[in-house]
Amino acid sequence: MFGLKNRHGHGVGDLERRVAALEEAVQENRALNVRLAELTDVVTELLLPVAARDEKRLEELLGKYRGDFS
Repeated sequence: MFGLKNRHGHGVGDLERRVAALEEAVQENRALNVRLAELTDVVTELLLPVAARDEKRLEELLGKYRGDFS
């Protein structure tokens, strides 16, 4: 935009690119947080005593986890 710069000397286009990169990083972080939550669910289910485990839920969680890496 006509070479406009903010008080820090960054051009408007530069700021737009930086914001887009930050938004992309936030989305990637959100995806990683979801993945970590899913993995935590699997580990939690595996750490339960055998008598207290929900085997069906465990199989579903492990199937989803395995499917992500196939």
